[in-house]
Amino acid sequence: MKKILSKIPKGIYLLISIFLYIFVLPVIVAGAYKELIYAGFYSLILLSISSIIGEKKRWAQLAILFAVISIWLMYFIDEPSIRYFAFSFSILIFSTAVITMIGKIIRKTDIDINLIIETINGYLLIGVIISFINSTILWHNHQAIANANGTVLNNIGDIVYYSFVCMTTIGFGDIIPQSQFAKSISIFSAITGQFYVAIIMAFIIGKFLNSKYKN
Repeated sequence: MKKILSKIPKGIYLLISIFLYIFVLPVIVAGAYKELIYAGFYSLILLSISSIIGEKKRWAQLAILFAVISIWLMYFIDEPSIRYFAFSFSILIFSTAVITMIGKIIRKTDIDINLIIETINGYLLIGVIISFINSTILWHNHQAIANANGTVLNNIGDIVYYSFVCMTTIGFGDIIPQSQFAKSISIFSAITGQFYVAIIMAFIIGKFLNSKYKN
């Protein structure tokens, strides 16, 4: 069993957890346990990141554990400061993971399945970071981001959808940033998403051409 698990790319757990966050979480209907389900999904992503930045780094493992605890406290203790801290600390963990993955991609000398998964994880994790930032903005100001008809967003799926639409620069126009800070974040997300694709693709193509030249 251990031999089989050892052959599974480490980044696959994070990839699965992000896919669940993007495609499963938004379709969960409102209910009595909705908030707890949200906390479970957030915790799953954080724990999956331990395979990226927590390996042989005790401080990283403790930081991830602390972030998970703060996420759950956020839903059991109705205190705005805990909510802001929990999401801010989670964003810091996610950002560290993205930077770590970019470093691994740059240092890789050949292209393999691990490199491809890490590249995808890095891009999707940026979208998760942006969704956390937008969620925090909406908690502070419920009218900061709204539907085109003026109604406020009341579904986590809308926030995830809007965040990834901004990052990929699709811009359907059905959800619009209203506050100046929300507009700045939408610009930041678009620039960050495009920079990531341009820089990472340049490195991957360079590695491919270099390996082809050596062969």
